[in-house]
Amino acid sequence: MKRLSALVIVVFLLAMVPAFHPVGATQTDLSGYTICVDAGHGGTDPGAVANGVEEKDINLAIALKVAKLLEEDGAKVVLTRDGDYYVSLSDRVSIANSAGCDIFISIHANAASDTSASGFEVYHYYGSTKGNLLATYVDEEIAKEIPLKNRGVKEAGFYVIKYTTMPAILIETGFVTNTYDVSIITDENYQWKYAYAILHGVQRYFGVPVHDPVPTVTGIRFAQHDGYFRVVLDVSQNTSYETFYYYYGYYVVVEVPNAKLADLGWSTDGDWQYTSTGSSTVPYIYATEYNGTVYVVLELNTPYAKYSAFTLSDPYRIVVDVYS
Repeated sequence: MKRLSALVIVVFLLAMVPAFHPVGATQTDLSGYTICVDAGHGGTDPGAVANGVEEKDINLAIALKVAKLLEEDGAKVVLTRDGDYYVSLSDRVSIANSAGCDIFISIHANAASDTSASGFEVYHYYGSTKGNLLATYVDEEIAKEIPLKNRGVKEAGFYVIKYTTMPAILIETGFVTNTYDVSIITDENYQWKYAYAILHGVQRYFGVPVHDPVPTVTGIRFAQHDGYFRVVLDVSQNTSYETFYYYYGYYVVVEVPNAKLADLGWSTDGDWQYTSTGSSTVPYIYATEYNGTVYVVLELNTPYAKYSAFTLSDPYRIVVDVYS
């Protein structure tokens, strides 16, 4: 690594942001926790079927959204299934226990012979104090977002919450036998509301301030093309950013505020991740997260090389082209 270059960049950052590191700060996200998300039924087991919907599809749609948000907030997520296939109850339990998960969340939908039965409810295993706490927080958060009857927190002996070795809950999101409930639990916007509510309940359980996940720079890719060098920042969600020159134009800086930086698998020097690109246009790329802002620094071979920056979506990406 070019030590002089690194020093210049560090000085640049220290000039831009306060040199303040809080002592004894509480954890601000779900980093370090492993969470199992279980989409009930699947494959040859459709679960409850009524009103033209199969429970397994609703369960998976919500579970994948929950998993995405938990991962964006730093958690490691273990899914018992990520598609439409059958997984036995014992295998679901084994997946969670083998992974050493901190909590287990099973997503289901309800059914009843009485088509007027409506609402959501959250179960934990009999006598589980931690399970009850998790279920209570999740139930309260769902009640804030979902316009269905809150049937409350209940105890049960369902297999997946009985035999998992960590605090476990099973959420019945609504009744497939009730047409109004179906209109809610099949609506993608409401499915996201369920997912955010579950995230917030989990945050409360772990003592993390309730918040929506901030964007994460999940990867940085680059390639030399004919006439320009392209850098792509993969970002978990839409976010603002700024691109500018620094130090007489020898660096192009991409600043992404209110964001996190994932482990890029690059070499490290202190808080910096860096890589040699093999390009004469941009020989080195540096990246760091400092006080809630991600900085990506492109070291130029010549000062004030022309560049352009733009965004792409689905998935969201920040693209910077530096011209030779």
